[in-house]
Amino acid sequence: MARGLQLQALAGLPRNARNAILMEPLWGVFGVVVLYYAPLYMSSVGLSSTQIGLLGSMTLALSFLFQAVAAPITNRVGRKRTTLIGDLISWTVPMFVWAFAQSFAAFALAAVLAASGRIVTVSWSLLLIEDVEEWQRARVFGIINLIVTVCGLLTPLVGLVIAQHGVTATMRGFYILGGVGMTVMFLWRNAITDETRSGVAAMAQHRELGLSQSVRHTLGLVAGMRGHPGLMGITIFYLLTVFIEQLSLFQILFLQQTLNFSAQTLSFVPFVAAFVTLLLYGVALPRLSRLPLGRTLMVVRALGLIGAVALLFVPAGNTAAMLAAVGLLGGVTFLTLTYRDAALFSRLPQNGTADLFSAVQTLTLLCAIPAAGLAGALFAASPRSLFVLIAALCAVLLLLAVWLARREERPQATGA
Repeated sequence: MARGLQLQALAGLPRNARNAILMEPLWGVFGVVVLYYAPLYMSSVGLSSTQIGLLGSMTLALSFLFQAVAAPITNRVGRKRTTLIGDLISWTVPMFVWAFAQSFAAFALAAVLAASGRIVTVSWSLLLIEDVEEWQRARVFGIINLIVTVCGLLTPLVGLVIAQHGVTATMRGFYILGGVGMTVMFLWRNAITDETRSGVAAMAQHRELGLSQSVRHTLGLVAGMRGHPGLMGITIFYLLTVFIEQLSLFQILFLQQTLNFSAQTLSFVPFVAAFVTLLLYGVALPRLSRLPLGRTLMVVRALGLIGAVALLFVPAGNTAAMLAAVGLLGGVTFLTLTYRDAALFSRLPQNGTADLFSAVQTLTLLCAIPAAGLAGALFAASPRSLFVLIAALCAVLLLLAVWLARREERPQATGA
């Protein structure tokens, strides 16, 4: 039965999308756990909240630099090869560095390597989606995001190990396992995917350009975004969601240090988020898919504002209230990523997709660089004030979604 449901979900998808989806769980079982527990792990080896925030901003700053060369490299080397090489550098190597890290310097080295993953963000996204028909893209992003979220079901098991052996020892072992498992996944996925049609054309086109010419061309596209109807509006929406994601880095520390939940209790947060996501995927997604993308984002961000405000009123130690609030936020994150990415790609032209997608990412990273540092400073001064700011930005994001929905209803509108 499960096999039949799986085949039904993948029916009609091209080879790359289908095989990338099949491989994604092998990344998710490791990636979700290490990303979720990363702040606790860094804190357990002696890093302060200010240092954790500084590492976040450092990663974003370096990511901005890598993003500037993402499209040129992806176009010259190809979507498939760039993804393989980039994943090995930005995930395999850092996993082993994190496993043995004991100082800020070691985590900073891992941050440099992990930041190069911005190149893969472009190449993998294009490898996944370029050959997919536009009407199927929200479905593909939905399945990918669902897989990643469902992998959060493993966190209670890791929480049990943490309760027995502590955060530091448990995470060191998990990082080592992740380094091995992800490497297998990267090599396997590379063997069963093909270069996209647009990728082949881009490689031929950019072969004659120097790297500096390609970089200047990509950065120049940022200034020309207004020439593509609706692109600037969805880019601002994209930027603000990433900014909020960076501020939310300290959610697990807020729940542990301010609201007094144990690490074992917190291990159920991704589990509940996965449950809510499955519910939304089965019930809400089919209904939302009938709405225009702008209206869908409006509904989703209204739920996001409710979740952000609810988190502020969770009583210390009240597990049920905490899980309800973060479960809603987890489900909203899934829906936001699914429809935000689909809305962005629907506004990108077929020619120059890699360049414009990278331009959006570049602008987003440039504006998001201060977010993690700001979050660390605010959390150190007043943990609750950070989440008041997040709730306020969620209100702004809702207003922006309303604006996007109204523009979408006016097909004659152009520009932002």
